[in-house]
Amino acid sequence: MTMVAHSLEEDEQPQEAIVESPVKDSSSPKKKKKSKKEKKDKKKKSKKSKSSKRRHSTDEGESAVSDQESEHSAINGAAHDDSDAENHPTKKAKSTVKDDDSDDQDEEMSQVQKEGALDNFDISDKSRNNLEKHGYKYLFPIQAKTFDLIMAGNDIFGKARTGEGKTLSFALPVIEKLLASPDTTRGRRPRVLVMAPTRELASQVWREFQKVGPSLASTCIYGGTDYEPQRRAFRNGLDVVVGTPGRLMDHMESGALQLTNLQYLVLDEADRMLEVGFVDTVEKMLSMAVEQAGQKPQMILFSATMPPFIKSTLTKYMPEHKVVDTVGKEMNRTSTGVQHLALRCPWQARNTVIADVVQVYSGAHGRTMIFTQTKRDANELALNDTLKQEVQVLHGDIAQKQRELSLQCFRDGKVRCLVATDVAARGIDIPEVDLVVQCEPPKDVESYIHRSGRTGRAGRKGTCICFYKPNQEQQLREVERRAGISFTRIGAPQPADIIKASARDATRFLDSVTNDVLVYFQEAAQAFIEEKGNAVDALAAALAHISGSTTIKGRSLLSSLEGFTAFHLTTDTEIRGKAFVFSVLGHHLPREVREAVRGIRLQKDRMGAVFDLPSSMMKTIKDNWSDTPNLRLTVAEKLPELQEEQGFGRGGFRNNGSYRGGGYNGNRNGGFRSGGRGGGRGGGRGGFRRGGGRGGGRGGGRGGGFRRNNY
Repeated sequence: MTMVAHSLEEDEQPQEAIVESPVKDSSSPKKKKKSKKEKKDKKKKSKKSKSSKRRHSTDEGESAVSDQESEHSAINGAAHDDSDAENHPTKKAKSTVKDDDSDDQDEEMSQVQKEGALDNFDISDKSRNNLEKHGYKYLFPIQAKTFDLIMAGNDIFGKARTGEGKTLSFALPVIEKLLASPDTTRGRRPRVLVMAPTRELASQVWREFQKVGPSLASTCIYGGTDYEPQRRAFRNGLDVVVGTPGRLMDHMESGALQLTNLQYLVLDEADRMLEVGFVDTVEKMLSMAVEQAGQKPQMILFSATMPPFIKSTLTKYMPEHKVVDTVGKEMNRTSTGVQHLALRCPWQARNTVIADVVQVYSGAHGRTMIFTQTKRDANELALNDTLKQEVQVLHGDIAQKQRELSLQCFRDGKVRCLVATDVAARGIDIPEVDLVVQCEPPKDVESYIHRSGRTGRAGRKGTCICFYKPNQEQQLREVERRAGISFTRIGAPQPADIIKASARDATRFLDSVTNDVLVYFQEAAQAFIEEKGNAVDALAAALAHISGSTTIKGRSLLSSLEGFTAFHLTTDTEIRGKAFVFSVLGHHLPREVREAVRGIRLQKDRMGAVFDLPSSMMKTIKDNWSDTPNLRLTVAEKLPELQEEQGFGRGGFRNNGSYRGGGYNGNRNGGFRSGGRGGGRGGGRGGFRRGGGRGGGRGGGRGGGFRRNNY
């Protein structure tokens, strides 16, 4: 693994500042400056070679997409890493970008390309060749804005969204500093130490150093592996050490890792490194590093977020640091290329609906990452036979070698679906992740930001779908508020959506069949066509079987439950409450239909309502309902914007709200809030038919309400 360190000169004391643009400094030694004529000639050649459509292949590089950058974040042929992404220019990700108005815009460099052009920076020919070899054509904004500051010896805190290139932001200038003063002495002690919170992220950072600075001696240190090869690397001599805090501390305390020559100390994913659980170890290592080095090394911290607790560390160890923030005051703290969707789904239906979501939004040929809260959930979901894609699991209990193998299979496309805990939320260098699924809202918004950041990287578009239970509405709103995003509420994929996606996958599978094989199937195909009566029906049957869609199972668009259908009632007058819905249905439909209604949700504008009915009642409803001039009842094909609901408890969801104890807060033991078991239960059972009064008392009367009005 390679990292670069550079000594902080006494006359290079940085001053605390918010940096809005790159600081130019051309004083770095051993750099070949090109004449203006050479630069002009190079630009002319570059323009001629550009096609009208710029395409670029990328792994999971980090792309800058802040305000002024979003229009062209995908133009470059390279995807830049951040602390959790690696660039793979040989991959097939393609992104076509059309610049604003005129036809010649395709021939012009974007503003980000101009500002980040490699010619603008004191980058050695050696590093430039390595960058271009791996597809880097220019620096993204966070890289451009920090390069000269780091080269000048400043302590830096860099903040950028996931997918904007944070890894290269610190790796490139540090590598340049090391190359400017090479040391090949055997047994030399490292000049650069990079700490990362996870093994996967440490490995990714190390690979980035190897790509850009292959001549530097580097290693990657983390737990779960043998100590001896790591000690041997220390004895042979290193320029850069990258690792996780626990194993690094072991080597420091044993004396195997000595930091007497340390010049650069980097914390990647600083928000995670300085939170409870890590901060004590990290601060101890910082103190030991400063003590061993005899002077404070240049400190570089990068993160996608900046929680308040980071500021105390900055004040203590980096009192004169500079801040480079490409997010600024924008509300949206997530990657701007990500579409955020939310799907309400009860726990018992979750695994099946997740399988449908993966099929519709990613399919058999896309890449999907599914995040669970626990290792047990990850294991259970991976064993879910409704997931058609081959699945690998990634969490802390999986052996390190198996984790690395799973990640490699996912990178190579041999496995299309990865189920993981937060161990994979940071540092996963995967190209072209089309879909991220979060099984429930995470406990903290930073986790949501990092999870969703696995897609929509390097200018590509991506989709993140967050599942939530009815009692997690408030958690979802909190994520919206703190992440600065707005979820689009969607329903579970419907049979037509699933079959359409399955057919699309099946036809792509047919493309892989070679012509020399077809001759062996022609006789059977002809017989099947004759049996079916026409070729279209025969091929449709074959595609249905290939895709596994031989039967249709319906589920509610509203609740995601199988065997139910969501209906949409619209009116020309405002609906004041759910009682109106029961009254209308009771007037137009048989009693058994009215009593089977569940989960009524009013539209936000109160001009309609959505609710579930058993799919088995479809014929009864069709035979008995007739639209009126101001009342219309249809099967819901798309969820309208619905009113937010408050306070769901166990009884509220499990037994449709008021029935057997739903009431106001869904309290199993009582009516409105504290009506007692007798009140809640009696009133609930009385429900619509008895007004919640008989046997319910005050608690039942107020808490029972209508029998099935809510879940």
